[in-house]
Amino acid sequence: MPARSRERVLRILHHQGDGEVAYDALGGAAVHEVIASADLSDDWRDYYRAGDIRYLSLEPARGERAVFAGYLPDLPADAELSCWGIGRIALHNAAGHHAGHRYWHPLAQVDTVGGLDDYPWPDLSAVKSPEELRAEVAALHRRGFAVVGNLSQTILETAYLMRGIDRLFLDLYERPAYVDALFAKLAAQRIVQARMFAGAGVDAIRIGDDIATQQGLMISLPMYRERLRPWHEAVVHAALEVAPDLAVAYHSDGALTALLPDLIEIGVTAINPVQPECMDLATIRRDFGDQLALWGCTPVQSTYAHGTADEVRAHTHLLFEQIAPGHGLIVQFMNIVLTPHVLTNLGAFFEEFARCAT
Repeated sequence: MPARSRERVLRILHHQGDGEVAYDALGGAAVHEVIASADLSDDWRDYYRAGDIRYLSLEPARGERAVFAGYLPDLPADAELSCWGIGRIALHNAAGHHAGHRYWHPLAQVDTVGGLDDYPWPDLSAVKSPEELRAEVAALHRRGFAVVGNLSQTILETAYLMRGIDRLFLDLYERPAYVDALFAKLAAQRIVQARMFAGAGVDAIRIGDDIATQQGLMISLPMYRERLRPWHEAVVHAALEVAPDLAVAYHSDGALTALLPDLIEIGVTAINPVQPECMDLATIRRDFGDQLALWGCTPVQSTYAHGTADEVRAHTHLLFEQIAPGHGLIVQFMNIVLTPHVLTNLGAFFEEFARCAT
């Protein structure tokens, strides 16, 4: 360090990075200003701006309003529209900081399997050709980056953003055939993406659905195993059939600990973001470190949002001294709200990370 290193990331993802720490960069002008003003060498500034990892997507950036107009009659003109037909507008608190989104759900009034058959599903296989994707991966590898194919919001999360979470959770009981059909359509799309990413030579894929609150899972383990796990497993296995040694990360905010044995069984090899507010890092490392790489591990809601710079430095030491030994870890700031206090604490992190790594 501080040079970026695809090889370091690969060792960590394959549980061979004893003591090594990689950095999944946090972007944005405000963060870059913190990096510029911190007590760092130019090499470290360059490293923090870029990190070790790049993500690739196989989804169109936007959906076409005319295609989904009949499903979203009340969509405001300034709303964003995804390729799935999900509308959203960013919300902000009184201080002007990001506070989530308001969503418009295109399947809110579609409650039959026939209605799902008629829906204008995107053709994700047409976003990039296999040749284009391979060239993109190879170009990032030449620059030293590890490359992740992003399939987050794989099944459940896309389903509840399309249908509305309250409706979908009722559907699990009242319309099980409908839910099965919806999950099957989403899984078919994700399987195509997984195979394309694996064939293009990415270093990992990241699947995942936000399936947990900070108190526990949003659906029971028996329901997960019956209704959702087979689809997650199908997506993972589609990628591993093409690239058997591919690393597979699973993303979900919240207290995910109860789900970890199931994720390991279906082929997941890393978890993200491992929220310290509701997942004990030392316990997770002890119990699952041989099988799951830890990716994230930053207490953005507690220490960074409300703590002191000294507490940030202490947590950074904990990552290097107690979590990284054995298999390594990837540090990432997921879902961080960049208040002035947080930016000050990020400056402390950047300086302490450099000291710990050298």
